[in-house]
Amino acid sequence: MKKIAIAGASGFIGQNLINSLLDAEDCHIMALARNIKKSNSPRLEWKKCDLFSVLDLEQGLAGADVVYYLVHSMQPSARLDQASFLDYDLMLADNLGRAAKKLGIKKVIYLSGIIPPGDHLSDHLASRLEVEQVLAQYFSTHIVLRSGLVLGAGGSSFHILYNLVRRLPILICPRWTQNQIAPVAASYVIKCLVKSLAIEQSSSFDLVASDRLTYFELLQLTADKLEKSRFFIKLPFSINWLSRLWVSLFSGASKRLVYPLIDSLSHSMLAREGLSFPNVAKLTVADALAGSIQEAKLISYTFENKVIHRPTVRSVQRVETPISFNSINLIQEYMKWLPRFLYPFVLVLIENDQIVKFCLLHKKIVLLVLRWSKDRSTVDRQIFYIDGGMLAAEQDRGRLEFRAVLQGKYALLAIHDFKPALPWFIYRYTQALVHLLVMRCFGRHLKKIKESLHES
Repeated sequence: MKKIAIAGASGFIGQNLINSLLDAEDCHIMALARNIKKSNSPRLEWKKCDLFSVLDLEQGLAGADVVYYLVHSMQPSARLDQASFLDYDLMLADNLGRAAKKLGIKKVIYLSGIIPPGDHLSDHLASRLEVEQVLAQYFSTHIVLRSGLVLGAGGSSFHILYNLVRRLPILICPRWTQNQIAPVAASYVIKCLVKSLAIEQSSSFDLVASDRLTYFELLQLTADKLEKSRFFIKLPFSINWLSRLWVSLFSGASKRLVYPLIDSLSHSMLAREGLSFPNVAKLTVADALAGSIQEAKLISYTFENKVIHRPTVRSVQRVETPISFNSINLIQEYMKWLPRFLYPFVLVLIENDQIVKFCLLHKKIVLLVLRWSKDRSTVDRQIFYIDGGMLAAEQDRGRLEFRAVLQGKYALLAIHDFKPALPWFIYRYTQALVHLLVMRCFGRHLKKIKESLHES
């Protein structure tokens, strides 16, 4: 019996994929999620897994033959996030790849997005492409399904469209609504994901409907299917900041979800020639939309506007790495640079090559204590657990890491699950800002080193 792990199992696509796999395949499914659910099948096993933890992923993926990767980090993961979703997506994909490589898992199936030609991609689409590159680095067989806008009741993109047309009698249509797109039925996406199990070689496919239209025509078609009379105002220009605000306000979706999606609409989103998924019948946009609207009328859907109440911090900063620098070089450079940068206020003391203490003015005033994890550290990833100090509350998973990614092109400097000792309001506007400043300045320091090495 094939063992299948699904990262992102609790999402819209993940839950539909689970049901289809159980019906179509003789398999055992390991569904990875932050919050586990009750299983309704002996062949479905929910596993609690924090995807920001490589250790959690190693435990969650153990025994798997193939992995589905359905993760896009649009929701907060801590009470305070100091990171862009691009860096989160990069880190999560790298985590999965590292864990799978250690376990010997060779095949991944990734649901990506349509990537238009050209170098000037939005952050959202650039992130999808970057994740593809990361997974290709770790898996000998990587199947990439690039999907257009997914039409299906329960999907966030569909419900943004559905709510806008349902709620607004007048729709303002900026210039980007004239771009062409090829949406796709959720049922078609699920069928292609299931059939990807049988593909043995690395492949890339574009999943779209059998026809194409513009965003403006999609809005009109949605109004027709809803039997709503709507007045459309075309604008000869695009104002993305206004579009983002307007769509978020009237769709009910969070800014974290809407803003990256709207920025992607400046591109036409069409399939590449000759890269359709074989032997799966496509629906027209009209049929996909009609079915989705009928299903939407039967369910109560609310956007997940996730709020984290635990007083935890996650901070991920991406920096360019000097030539030949690995994570050991990075942490060594950081330990030398930091006391110079914060002189004369901060001392850095290293004990037995394992304990690092950051002290204020004097070695007896210890601000933070880090304990190097020899077992979890590698040449391209150094892990330090937060182990005390005046600025840290009692920790359970708090850690600092320096990681090389994309074959050393970048480094990610990260703090995970940190619990501050200072009252939250004070911490947020003091220690948190200082940390962010320090990491950005260190990034500029590394860039100068890279430039000087390049010149020499």
